[in-house]
Amino acid sequence: MASISKSKLLLGFTSPRTVEKIVPEIKLLTDKFSGQKWERNPELHKEFFFELSESDFYEGTKTPNDPGFAGRDRITRAPKAYGFIDLNPTVKLTEIGHELITTKRPHEVYLKQMLKFQLPSYYHKDKTNRFNVKPYLELIRLIDTMKGISKTELSLFFTQLIHHNKFDIIVQKIKDFRSNAKLFKGSRKTYVDECFNKEVFEIFSDEIKSNNLKRRQSDNESLKEFLKTKKSTMRDYGDAFMRHIRATQIISFEKRTLRLIISSSKVKDVDFILNNIDKDINEFKTEKDFKDYLFSSTSLQLFTDNENKLVEKLNELGEQTQIGEYSINILKDKIDILEKQIFETNIENTKQELKTYKEFDDIINIFVQIKNRDVPDAPLFLEWNVWRALVMINYSKRVDGNFIMDLEGVPLNTAGGGKPDIEAEYNNFGLITEVTMSGGNTQFNMEGESVPRHFGDFKKLIGKETYCLFIAPKISEGALAHYFNLNRFNTKSYGGQTKIVPLTIDQFVEFLYTAKNNNFNDSLKLQTWMENICKYNQTCEDEEEWSLFINNSIEKWAA
Repeated sequence: MASISKSKLLLGFTSPRTVEKIVPEIKLLTDKFSGQKWERNPELHKEFFFELSESDFYEGTKTPNDPGFAGRDRITRAPKAYGFIDLNPTVKLTEIGHELITTKRPHEVYLKQMLKFQLPSYYHKDKTNRFNVKPYLELIRLIDTMKGISKTELSLFFTQLIHHNKFDIIVQKIKDFRSNAKLFKGSRKTYVDECFNKEVFEIFSDEIKSNNLKRRQSDNESLKEFLKTKKSTMRDYGDAFMRHIRATQIISFEKRTLRLIISSSKVKDVDFILNNIDKDINEFKTEKDFKDYLFSSTSLQLFTDNENKLVEKLNELGEQTQIGEYSINILKDKIDILEKQIFETNIENTKQELKTYKEFDDIINIFVQIKNRDVPDAPLFLEWNVWRALVMINYSKRVDGNFIMDLEGVPLNTAGGGKPDIEAEYNNFGLITEVTMSGGNTQFNMEGESVPRHFGDFKKLIGKETYCLFIAPKISEGALAHYFNLNRFNTKSYGGQTKIVPLTIDQFVEFLYTAKNNNFNDSLKLQTWMENICKYNQTCEDEEEWSLFINNSIEKWAA
């Protein structure tokens, strides 16, 4: 049980970073440790972490200093707060947790449980009576009211909405933020930072006035460090709320402004939520009453639980259906099939539009924003934008991104760990593309093994000569040396010699300009360029000479 009495911000769950990780992690926990005491049991927390770290789905590269804390942190944040797991008196998968693990539509379960999440609750006590909010309900309301909000606005202002009666104040703050931005003479980055400072001074005025600047796990009492920490917390919480609400699939991104908006296919779902769920928190007499509500799969109704609404939607999608003709689940299945057809049509239309180069300037601009991390989710948008770029230059049999997109064709989640980020197949060869926003040692640790493994798997799958583009803001010395040497040797599990070509984002942008300026229309030129890079790899002195050769070859690869 946690206290929020001293908190002045909404609680955003930063662990796990994406809610999709909850499913395998709670399944692992309950498969291995159901019926065991969790509370105040650090040995069990540690044991769980080591089980997690050895699983196929765990993405960490280092053992934390405190494995017990790391294990506990993965479970007692979002999985517990959203009701998927009960930890008292012993570890137990809840009814809604079981539904999450088994359902074909996890986004509906996420939405239902996020709408149940409230502050305060039996899990989050508030002795000051300052909190009265269902955060995700108010976030949906805010996005709907403002016709979209940016990730910066979410972090700056929404995180302050600890009581629903502050909603109009937050709306006005966002309006002022937008209007003042147009009048500001300096850079956008400076303006945002000044706004963060202003809000932190206002939110934490009591602490600042009394010089109560000590922070948990730190003895540094400087105002500068205090401001830095609070701004970082607001950004982290804003990022967490954005990632979690996106998992419900009712929120998309506006493609030009990158603001969070209501998905056009979910407008009626949102109207149903805003018209049927009370703003005030639910009152529970006992902890059992609270858990009965939180753990139940039927205690909160969504648009998709209403037969009349589902029949109405199915009819709108073109399949005439009567009330009572099908069960709720079959109605949902039919809607899923029709929406998948719409999605596939939208993606095909997007591909055809991209091939006209109409989106060229937008693609280049998105790369600039990605480099500056001025997008909601830089790794995800990098995958999506590289996919758009490869589709745009055309002349392949297929270019498929393994990341997940919503019905609007906007990226929803990154590619899973077992596949390349992007796969392309040409008449005579195949190409995978792997992207990362990481740098330094982290880049090598995260990508050093997975990239060649994906290369080998894809080469075996298509039975053709295969190449790999590896794209990052900067190529680390470790990654460059690793791929340079790996390309030189036969590795059976990778299908022989790898052919990995590392490029920075700037180099990839130059690569695109070369394709456009030379009216690229012959995939053999692309293969020849990559083949020449790999041949030079075999004979040059070292990785620095190889890197220089790659850089100098880009401006004429499609000539």
